[in-house]
Amino acid sequence: MKYSLAIFIFLIGGTQSYSQDVISKNIYGNDTSFSFLRVGVETSTTSYINTDTKDSNGVHLFVAPYIDYNHKSGLGFNFKAYALPGGSDPGFYLSAISPYYTKYNGKLLPYISYTRYIQHDNPSVPYSPIQNEIYAHLRLKTRYIDPIVGVDFGFGQDEQNNDENVSDVNAFVGVSHLFVLGKSDAYSNNALGFRPALQLNAGTDRYFKFMRTTKYISQNTTLKRMGYTKGRGNNSTGDGSSTTEDVYTISETNEFNLSNVEANIYLMYFFGKFSIEPSGSLYFPLRGDDRTPYGYWQVNLNYWIK
Repeated sequence: MKYSLAIFIFLIGGTQSYSQDVISKNIYGNDTSFSFLRVGVETSTTSYINTDTKDSNGVHLFVAPYIDYNHKSGLGFNFKAYALPGGSDPGFYLSAISPYYTKYNGKLLPYISYTRYIQHDNPSVPYSPIQNEIYAHLRLKTRYIDPIVGVDFGFGQDEQNNDENVSDVNAFVGVSHLFVLGKSDAYSNNALGFRPALQLNAGTDRYFKFMRTTKYISQNTTLKRMGYTKGRGNNSTGDGSSTTEDVYTISETNEFNLSNVEANIYLMYFFGKFSIEPSGSLYFPLRGDDRTPYGYWQVNLNYWIK
């Protein structure tokens, strides 16, 4: 298919933290923009509360079907719905609606989006008072390395605390490089690529949330380090108390500070109109008494329509 490899370059140009990001087709000598539709499914793990046993020390597999349309002008729209396929309370627990703007031609590539998170009534996933997210980044595309800088601001009303206004902010700087294996022409139906990335994060980390730059909170595989130090439900014991507050990275009293160093590897294999994208992330904490690394994985399967 004529545009297969070009779409591949679009997708692998970003990382899962800012997965809608795209880079220029002129890597292969073609500056023409085009529109595309992407439908797919994502799977990974999310923090999980077993309502039968009252255990909140684990994670559970989720599946998230989505649809993403990107117009050649740069305007786009993404809808994603998250569900637990099993456990004590299977079913949907979150929907995310995201209009966005991105530029994928040239060397200076901006991206900005607004996301509305709609949490469904599923007691197996911790409650988050962050219902809105404004995200932006700016990437500089060069021949050897792509530096990026960005900010992520979340806000909402805490329905469990008299509708108190709450907010969280995260900022980051990072570097990455794209490697492509396969035919370097726009007519190839198959391509393999990978992008290693290194990122320094700073933020407040005051609340449990689903924001794109803080997935280490919602998808962490060692939930025992996550929780509210005031003991408001998202904790290691599951009964509103906190037994190891000193190791938690989430606290309503957190001030803006360095939070972690993030190392990522993003892979993608494009075959025909399909793509499969596994990724892994490892975090090295810079805050709290416990500096044990932690991480998560993610897999996306996409079908592309030009």
